Amino acid sequence: MKRKLIILSLLVGLFLVLPMVAQAQVVIERSTEIVSISGKQYYMHHVKRGETLYSLSKAYHVTEAEIIKLNPEINELGLQADMVIGIPVVIVDEPQPEKPSLSALPISEDDEVGDGYIIHTAKEIWKTKRFVREWGIDEDEFRMLNPSVGSRIFEGQKVLIPMPGVHAGDTLIPVSPISVVEEDTVIAENPDTRPFVLPSEMPLECYPSSANANKMYRVALLVPLYLNDIEKLDLSKERIEKTKSARVLKFLQFYEGFMMAADSLTEYYGMRLELTVIDVNENVAGAQEAVNQLRSEPVDLIVGPFFSRSFAVVQEYAQQHNIMIVNPMSERESILAGAPNVLKLKPSAQAMATELADMIKMHYPKAKVTLLVENSLGDSAVVNAIERALREAVAPEVQLSNAEMLEMIGKESRRRNMGKKMLSTLEVEGQIFSTRVLEENPNGVIYFNNPMLRLSSSESDISTFKNGLSSARDNVLIAYGSDIVFATTILNNVNKSAQKYPITLVGLPNWTEHDNLLVENLLNMNALYFDDHFVNYNDSVVMDFVDSFREKYDCDPLPYAFEGFDVGWYFMNALMRYGSHALDCLPYYHLPLLSTRYYFGKSRNNDGLENRYWNIYQYDNQLIELKPIMIHSEEEE
Repeated sequence: MKRKLIILSLLVGLFLVLPMVAQAQVVIERSTEIVSISGKQYYMHHVKRGETLYSLSKAYHVTEAEIIKLNPEINELGLQADMVIGIPVVIVDEPQPEKPSLSALPISEDDEVGDGYIIHTAKEIWKTKRFVREWGIDEDEFRMLNPSVGSRIFEGQKVLIPMPGVHAGDTLIPVSPISVVEEDTVIAENPDTRPFVLPSEMPLECYPSSANANKMYRVALLVPLYLNDIEKLDLSKERIEKTKSARVLKFLQFYEGFMMAADSLTEYYGMRLELTVIDVNENVAGAQEAVNQLRSEPVDLIVGPFFSRSFAVVQEYAQQHNIMIVNPMSERESILAGAPNVLKLKPSAQAMATELADMIKMHYPKAKVTLLVENSLGDSAVVNAIERALREAVAPEVQLSNAEMLEMIGKESRRRNMGKKMLSTLEVEGQIFSTRVLEENPNGVIYFNNPMLRLSSSESDISTFKNGLSSARDNVLIAYGSDIVFATTILNNVNKSAQKYPITLVGLPNWTEHDNLLVENLLNMNALYFDDHFVNYNDSVVMDFVDSFREKYDCDPLPYAFEGFDVGWYFMNALMRYGSHALDCLPYYHLPLLSTRYYFGKSRNNDGLENRYWNIYQYDNQLIELKPIMIHSEEEE
């Protein structure tokens, strides 16, 4: 596809040539060439510059999916000028299947009927597919109006339903919210202990609008390229490793990944984009020059700068003009205080504590949970936040059925090579259980005290953990320490116990950096990791990105390339969906990305938004490779 080019003058004297789609609206001329294949008629349409799947679907009265199904090459190449594609012939005025009348819909007294839509409050949990069948509506139209709905609709959740005969794309969405629950503002002195304020219901301005997709958007990427430091690049094989770690071009791949997102959105999705790229490093004077340039070229979104002092300068300008500004690198929560336009992508320790507690509640509700902390980190605010979250998540008492106990006794008998015989008694957590008594009352239950323990990394505390292991339920060991000696000590001391007891090890905060840990020991303990980014190179979408990156830049993408793409893809998609309401709508917008997800929340109403999503992953015991774990995943349909 040929694209209009604009030349943007950058700081430090560099000029970049960036692509931009034509701004004029393209009028679709329906083809007069019709062919008949197997009794069905198809238009043979010659794609022209600026035409999109959306505009073609509207002109020919078919869905985008129907066009792609008939022309699968669009999935691989995108819709390109000079393509000849087939489009089904649809007689617009032919009788359509009768849709249910308003009286036939299962409307309750709590539902509200608006202009072209129904606001329905769910009375129970529904599978989304079953829900749309019950209402007799098209699932694609339903999801167009309700982008935040996953595979489930939950009790009390409000959803929009198009009226019979009204297409979701033509539905007039009211500008006022359905209902907004006032959030309690919780303020604490220690930022690590402040809970997130998360939205309870989605305002109606946060339903995507096709009008937003047709607007022109201006985005500024303020990335440290250190172009003044470049005199002559030596990219010989001998210098490659040195170049990777050098300050010059350290963030080049972030820029390249961001550009791949921009190219895809403009070329294949019709985004009208004007992108300004400015080289801004830690120098405050350079940040001020960038602000001066932005004053003459107002933008809708700023990404960067990447360094704290420079970011503070640009953020002040962004706040004055109510511009979304994204900080991709900072871990400091202070940048959010009193700055509602700031978006912090690195999740905090409080978010880690929350995700960890959620994981325990959802996947290890009956587990014995122990927090074991490296001695030198015992008084840190992060550890204290994790401990508080765990104490709230762990039930003080758990119950196991006699049937579960008998199953466990059977496993232990087999482990001891007893054949078909069963142990007559077994000691579990200080109690002696008789197999005969359990068999006589299989429906009975047994209660266990379940205190959450916090221990240090001393030899005596590690022995306390091992001596208290349960053979009847999961033992979750959360090991918090950054030192390789600490990690090695835990593995060496606990690995032998993992051959007898069910142990799950959670390594915090950055155990992924310890490359020399024995994988066999990690597998024995079902080790789990938390990280702000994780790239699953076995994922088909990631593999496609790697191939495209190699083709475009003649090198493999490094972590910054994935981060750059994710940032560009997420925030520019958000602009196209929500337009001027994008900042308010981000907490409701969850989009699968290459290396992470963004789940935004805030600690106080006047603060900026912080991503609270941590990637959790572990080794697959069969393939011996790291795979992501979705702790909030819903049941498959």
